[in-house]
Order: sequence, then structure tokens, then C-alpha cells
Amino acid sequence: MKAVPMDFDTWNSLCSVLYEEAASLDEQRWDDWLSLYTDDCVYWVQAWNGEHELANNPENEVSLMYMDNKTMLEDRMWRFTSGASPASTPLPRTNHLVGNISLVELSTDKAVLKSHWQVASYRFRELTQIAGRSCYTLRLENGQWKIAHRQTVIVNDQVQTTLDLYHI
Repeated sequence: MKAVPMDFDTWNSLCSVLYEEAASLDEQRWDDWLSLYTDDCVYWVQAWNGEHELANNPENEVSLMYMDNKTMLEDRMWRFTSGASPASTPLPRTNHLVGNISLVELSTDKAVLKSHWQVASYRFRELTQIAGRSCYTLRLENGQWKIAHRQTVIVNDQVQTTLDLYHI
């Protein structure tokens, strides 16, 4: 991986997007969370085809989640916030921990970051741990870094709960 020169303020701004996403989910600030995404965003959670083989094409292979615009994220968010989804009622309490952030690519209006994360989810007196890694493409829009693409791998994808956006 080639080193990418940058200043502290840029690094801080990029990392802040990932940290704010986690905090918005934990605090159930859904509109704040949604505002972090571009209108043409892609949110993809890959499925495992085998023990160490991931699905690589969301158009032709099974995905755990695949949404290719912000409207699809809004629809999914509405399902679990409206009370219309029994699997999400009541919503769990979550705690997202984001770490091992690394910069892969940086230009004046685009950045690619990778991170590892863990989420503790508590509901019905049961604590579920979910771990994974994500690759984010951030785009600068009107002076704000926004998530244009999030590709996620869940390490323990066979969890004993209904998996949704707030778990990732």
C-alpha cells in the first residue's frame, strides 16, 4: 500500500465520518446517520460463499444486504423505526466500536478508508457480539465528507438475531 500524504485536519475529518456513523446508530439519531450518506450511495454487506470465500458481485450473488441508493436506506430505516417490523421491536441498544482505520486512497474530493469494528447489541436480556470490517469510499460534497460506498464483511455472519443496519 502506497503512503498518501495528508494533514491532521483531513485525517480527523475523514475519521470523524466513521465515528459519527457509529455514534448516530448507537444514539438512534437516524436522520443524522442518513445524512452521512450521498444520494447515490451503495451499502453492501457481502455474504460468504464458503468458509473463506466471499460473494463478489451483488448483482449476481446473494448478499446479506444490498442497497444502491439513499432511498433504499431510508425505506429500510423506516421499517425498523416505524414499529412495522416485529423483528426490530423493541430496537436493541447497541455499542459500536470502530478501530484500525487506515487510508487506502486520497484525492481532493475522494477518500477510501478501511476499518475494523465490533458491535455489542443488547435486547431481551441477551447480548450479541458482531464483528466485521468495512471499506468506505467517502466523497467531498459541499465541504462535507459523505459516504458514497460502504462494503462490509461480517466475520460472524451466523448470529442468533435478525441482522439490520443498526447492527453494522
